Amino acid sequence: MPDPSDPEALTAELDRCVKCGMCLPECPTYRLDATENESPRGRLALIEGLVKGQIGADEPLIRHLDNCLTCRRCERVCPSLVRYGLLIDQARARLAGRSTARPPSWMHHPSALRWGSQLARALPGALSQPFGRLHRLHRLARALSPPPAPAPGTYASRQPARRGAVGLFFGCTGAAQQGGALQAALVLLRHSGFDVYVPPRATCCGALSRHAGDLETADRLAEATRAAFDRPLDAVVSIASGCGNLLDAYQPGLRAPHHDICAFLLDRGSLAATDFLPLPQQVLLHTPCSVENVYRGGNWARALLQHIPQIEVLPVGEPGQCCGAAGDYMLRRPEAAARLRQPLIDAVTAAQAHFLLTSNVGCAMHLADGLRQAGIEVALRHPVELLAAQLRSRAGEGDAPAV
Repeated sequence: MPDPSDPEALTAELDRCVKCGMCLPECPTYRLDATENESPRGRLALIEGLVKGQIGADEPLIRHLDNCLTCRRCERVCPSLVRYGLLIDQARARLAGRSTARPPSWMHHPSALRWGSQLARALPGALSQPFGRLHRLHRLARALSPPPAPAPGTYASRQPARRGAVGLFFGCTGAAQQGGALQAALVLLRHSGFDVYVPPRATCCGALSRHAGDLETADRLAEATRAAFDRPLDAVVSIASGCGNLLDAYQPGLRAPHHDICAFLLDRGSLAATDFLPLPQQVLLHTPCSVENVYRGGNWARALLQHIPQIEVLPVGEPGQCCGAAGDYMLRRPEAAARLRQPLIDAVTAAQAHFLLTSNVGCAMHLADGLRQAGIEVALRHPVELLAAQLRSRAGEGDAPAV
């Protein structure tokens, strides 16, 4: 990874871009207003001018860079293999704290985020108004009402033949907003023959800080995650694709390899159709941009759900297009985020299905809020939640950890 203070290293990366423009029609922010500076090509030109000292870090430049969702759809279509995600992170790092994308410190502390979510659910909307992002979190937090996350400890496999041990990564937002998905992951991993280790404290992956250019905070949070799983494990598994992308980026420092929960259960799980009750229904599946564009794992959740007999899985949304959640973008740019979300809300409304599934916590919060505002009643779940709910034998669910 180039040093953000090294102009030559950044210029070498920027020179990969040949300005062909293939990224423009794929970029969500360019689609909103058809403005060159709101496209990947335009932003790379701004970064190049910043690095070479040709333009200053003024308010318009910062705004254009901070409007980027970091969905990395441009990387998916780039013939020159420009590492755009790396460049936008490094450019924000050069802004030395002036980026408006930098989250408040409480947003990467799991206990503070959990407390903030609980406070946001309890406060009337008017009372949260003066608290900026907490006010917008108020609406998002009320859209989901998850059960608590599993307690720390080691949970024993539910199969006679133990197949290994995995660590379950919570993340800060996952711990606060996706307790049900974490419980479901625990059930499916134990059913597949794995002992599951839950660290004493949830840790933040550091994605919000890294994408805002706060590399020091991101590195500190990454080190805390490595320390949390510094024990004999066969894998570390996460349920949120945004967190997973960053865990992959610093995987060399993890003692065990990281895997997305859907990919891990497909590859290493011992699930079969006979394990699940039939579900003769149509189910809508939203694939987050972090899965489609970065992981290239657009088929993971769909293939995993096919274990459920009689289910019909229907994709919703354009592959690789960001729903507008984008970490805390939905808190910083709520109007633009709502515009990006609307095609998905329209598609869900037209489909009239009972379930909408997505494997990113930010997408889940953002979509749930949009559906609530539209008056659409649909159960929004992580794919593993539906799988766990259809599991024929859920023996051991709710067990306390053995250690």
